[in-house]
Amino acid sequence: MMRMYLFLILTTFITAGFTAEPGASDPVPPEGMVYVPAGSFIMGSNYGDADEAPEHLAETKAFFIDKYEVSHAEYAKFDPGHTYPKGLENHAVQVTWEQAKAYAEWAGKRLPTEKEWEKAARGTDGRIFPWGDTYDATYVIWDQRYPRGSAIAKPESPYGCIGMAGGVWEWTADWYNAYPGNPIASDLYGEKYKVIRGGSNFNSYAHIRTTHRYYILPNTTGNYQIGFRCVKDIE
Repeated sequence: MMRMYLFLILTTFITAGFTAEPGASDPVPPEGMVYVPAGSFIMGSNYGDADEAPEHLAETKAFFIDKYEVSHAEYAKFDPGHTYPKGLENHAVQVTWEQAKAYAEWAGKRLPTEKEWEKAARGTDGRIFPWGDTYDATYVIWDQRYPRGSAIAKPESPYGCIGMAGGVWEWTADWYNAYPGNPIASDLYGEKYKVIRGGSNFNSYAHIRTTHRYYILPNTTGNYQIGFRCVKDIE
């Protein structure tokens, strides 16, 4: 009921012109990026983990976001000392938050906020997975031997992002904190952990939902497979 209520409110906003939708006048994204329009979307979940609640309307400015996670080959242009096994050039690089942030700044970009990541993954209809509400294992990379974007069904998010569920986790810019209106306290909240999204190849379908959140110290990967994609502001 809550999602339907929020969806009806969001639909009203769109109809009234408060939310931009993709159109012919959209700015052209830089190579390798896609465009996400400004406006409201349904964020969070009332049926997932406690830190995903409450489901609520959130808003972002328009932005560009990488279509794929940053690859080993792309990261090596920033850090010539970065090494990786031959043949994995197009696989998602796995680095700490600090390393991801440094790369993004070098590339003239930045890491996405949680709002931006979730909006790019789920669009404005409150979907559970980037491709819709039904789980399908062929939409996910479950084996790190395969390069980014190689899921059999090759699913895209509503805005054209690839690989936002499974494969590798993805860093966001934000500290791990409760959403406004969430009454459940946690010692984990604060400026200690950074939020990762999207799940990884060894996680269950519950972890690759668009609303699922996890937390890792910014100077380590914690032995998790964590990559990232970047955002670029629209002038």
